[in-house]
Amino acid sequence: MRKRLAAAAAIVAAAAVGSAYALGDSGHAVAAGLPACAAARSPVARPAALAAFPLPAGSVLDGRRVEYGYTILSGRIPGAINPVRDFLVSRAPRAGYRVVGGDAEAAEAEASFVGHGGRGRWKVRALATCPGALSVELAYRGR
Repeated sequence: MRKRLAAAAAIVAAAAVGSAYALGDSGHAVAAGLPACAAARSPVARPAALAAFPLPAGSVLDGRRVEYGYTILSGRIPGAINPVRDFLVSRAPRAGYRVVGGDAEAAEAEASFVGHGGRGRWKVRALATCPGALSVELAYRGR
């Protein structure tokens, strides 16, 4: 009986994890969608220079502003800091953005990049009140 219960619990746990995460091309787990607590507004258009910038499936960029000559896009990304950082660091070069430096801590990660005629920086932060979601900012300035 114990073996059956343990097997059933393992199957339920694997199904729960499998329904929330998918393996990206990089082999790192990335969340498949935003949790309800990370509700986003209507998506904003990306500038042409950021059109190819890779974001995990389910990401929504819903804010746009200009500061100090940088276009800054903000929004939400499903997942956790380390898998999302790994996704961005591995996918950005494939999309034509060279990562030129970065930093990571327990609740945030960031990196600078160049490509598509300019330079930029991305930053992801854990949402303390919404496990499974991160805030994201993409800042970009053309040359």
